[in-house]
Amino acid sequence: MLLIAALALLFDLGEEIASDAMDLESDRVRSWWSIAVRAGRPTALRLSGVALPLFVAPTFLPYLSGWLGPEYLLCAAVAVPVMAYMAARIVRSATIAEGRVFVRRLYLAWGLFVVVFVGSSLL
Repeated sequence: MLLIAALALLFDLGEEIASDAMDLESDRVRSWWSIAVRAGRPTALRLSGVALPLFVAPTFLPYLSGWLGPEYLLCAAVAVPVMAYMAARIVRSATIAEGRVFVRRLYLAWGLFVVVFVGSSLL
């Protein structure tokens, strides 16, 4: 279960850093000291680009170690490429508006992954 918690932590960390990079101006207005404010948007996006792949890499470990069954594998096999694509698009986003779109899509993909996995496990 610690692995699942670590996956959630890495996902949320990467997503939050990316979101802060997209909300840089509002963070400055509110005097919040986010990574994006301290180090700049490009650095925050690079850090997000490290945290999100760290999330993707061990996603299949619960199945490979026998902790979770084929429903998890199926959900992960569909969700991981989608989330990896969204993460790459966030890091390469040319504008803040484009980045926000992919942050929302990434969060929706994660939420759908969790709902489908939990739902399939209960059936």
